[in-house]
Amino acid sequence: MPEVRRDPVRLRVRSMTSELVTPSDEHREEIVGLMRVAFNLGSGAMAERAAWLPVEKMRCVLEGDRIVAAAAARDFRQWFGGRELGMSGIWGVVTAPEHRGGGLATRAVTELLEAARAKGQQLSVLYPATQRPYRGMGYELAGTMTRHAVALDDLPRGPAGPLTVEEYDPARDLDGIRACYRASVSGHQGPIDSDDPDWWPQKILGRWFSDDVQRAVVARGASGIEGYASFTFGSDQGPLDFEYSINCRHLVATSVEGWASLLTYLRGFRGLGRTLKFTGPPAHPVALLVEEQRVRPVWSFQWMLRLIDVVGALEGRGYPPVSGEMVLAVEDALFPENRGPWRVVAEGGVVSVSPAGAGADRVRPISIGTLSCLYSGFLSAYDAVGLGLVDEAEAPGLARLFGGPAAWMHDFF
Repeated sequence: MPEVRRDPVRLRVRSMTSELVTPSDEHREEIVGLMRVAFNLGSGAMAERAAWLPVEKMRCVLEGDRIVAAAAARDFRQWFGGRELGMSGIWGVVTAPEHRGGGLATRAVTELLEAARAKGQQLSVLYPATQRPYRGMGYELAGTMTRHAVALDDLPRGPAGPLTVEEYDPARDLDGIRACYRASVSGHQGPIDSDDPDWWPQKILGRWFSDDVQRAVVARGASGIEGYASFTFGSDQGPLDFEYSINCRHLVATSVEGWASLLTYLRGFRGLGRTLKFTGPPAHPVALLVEEQRVRPVWSFQWMLRLIDVVGALEGRGYPPVSGEMVLAVEDALFPENRGPWRVVAEGGVVSVSPAGAGADRVRPISIGTLSCLYSGFLSAYDAVGLGLVDEAEAPGLARLFGGPAAWMHDFF
């Protein structure tokens, strides 16, 4: 076993050639430099990013005194079946080009996953730059981030919407915006929320970089905030080089009045403004408010999910009002505690999981990646049979539990 030494600043796992460490502020510029190379990021953006990089949430691999790989995690809650589960969002996974293929970033991510499970999180999600190494760690495709676009001229014409749209005031509106968001997404699969102090004020509603033209507005009704938009301006091809698109980080409403008021407000930017872009479900309901088929997905990226606590994940999410039971065995090389076999019992949509009894060892195991993919609804149980991933006899039970709308997110992290 490697020697483990703990001190107030670092956790070090000693091996023959490298150290796994929790970095301190002295490593900030070096980590940023590694990200510039690995992600091909310009020096201007990275110079500002260095100031807020949360190095205390990272794990780095040192060879000698040089950082050659790194990964970070952010704490989230993620909705599945109308309930929230603890989720570790993995980001910033980088390896120096000359050290790729040696499993160094995998070491860093594995350490983060072990820490997430230890503190009670059930899930982990990441946006993969490449899929192969993450599949090796048990992740699988699970949902999308989809960006839609519609010309501002195609938004509903007419008088101003029924609600007042006004500029966001942090002291007055932050709690109302968060409540509006939760009401909007809690019935969907996959959206996330965070209590990190920078998430809402800065990541969702604030200016990321000093040259951003950023704005946030709320649509206020008698019951409070019924919609909000947080957006920046981006370039849009046209005869004038300063024509622009409106790029929404969030465009959210909980009522038709909220949608109508926000869309009327945003239509007012037409002229130099040409296009509205916004994230949401793969089939966005805003299309029902536009006269022709002009709301179209223009960009989509798939994220990956891994169950890090199988029992907690199965018992913690919501389900349709189904009843029945099945035996589930899991292949998981990283967490033997997940393997089971488990007896999964559903009664009126409430699921309980317990160790299975005699004879359960004859059940064909399902890989943790396949289970994660089914769990999110990205893969149907019957398609999994067609791909040879599960036995046909298991498909009806899996389909009853995990059938539902496609999982998606508004946000990168």
